Amino acid sequence: MVPGRGTTAISFTHGDRSGGSAEERMSSLRDPLRPRYFISIAAELAEVHPRTLRIYEEEGLLCPHRRNNLRLYSEADIQRVRIIRFLTRRQGVNLAGVKVIFQLEALGKIRVYDLFDEADVDDNVEEDTPQPAVAAIGREPGTNQ
Repeated sequence: MVPGRGTTAISFTHGDRSGGSAEERMSSLRDPLRPRYFISIAAELAEVHPRTLRIYEEEGLLCPHRRNNLRLYSEADIQRVRIIRFLTRRQGVNLAGVKVIFQLEALGKIRVYDLFDEADVDDNVEEDTPQPAVAAIGREPGTNQ
């Protein structure tokens, strides 16, 4: 046995559990950027199929963290999926258009939340009943005007 080795491991582990204040630990738990959900849980929370999350990643709309080749999604990722769903399903924007909107936001040209009320996103994404896109985009669904 190496002298001091067991003591160091014990004190290190103990330090991890009690390190920092309770407030710091709670803020890290509430951090919306902290990756915490596997793809199946994230898909369920966002009310989409796991394949949808993979498609959004392939299209460059979503970039989940990777740990041991597993995708881990944060609360911010889930909110981003909800915004993508709102823009595509309720506003009639295709994925290429969503990508442009997000690029403009990254450049500081627009803010996504300026395009609509946050309450609209939450209300429309969480509703189970489909609403016609006529009111949202001013044209009949299925027409290319």
